[in-house]
Amino acid sequence: GVAIGGIFFGESMFSVTRDASKVALAGLVSQLLQLEFRLIDCQLPSTHLFSLGAQSIPRMEFVEELQLGINSKQMSIPWELAIDAGDLA
Repeated sequence: GVAIGGIFFGESMFSVTRDASKVALAGLVSQLLQLEFRLIDCQLPSTHLFSLGAQSIPRMEFVEELQLGINSKQMSIPWELAIDAGDLA
């Protein structure tokens, strides 16, 4: 994915091991919450994403979140893991 300000734009996820992408998403969500990100843009709604907790929001709300979030913070790269990977188990 791509982070701009306090918004994370998700890209496709895949894994060789079954359900590994779910663990990766849980870790990402935890990391982004710690870093006070406003939003994860999943791009396209799906029953799979909804089953993982994603929600659709109206377009105008999305645009407002973009305006607030993109300018809310700048992340320096590389990121460092803000959580203990053992907490994901």
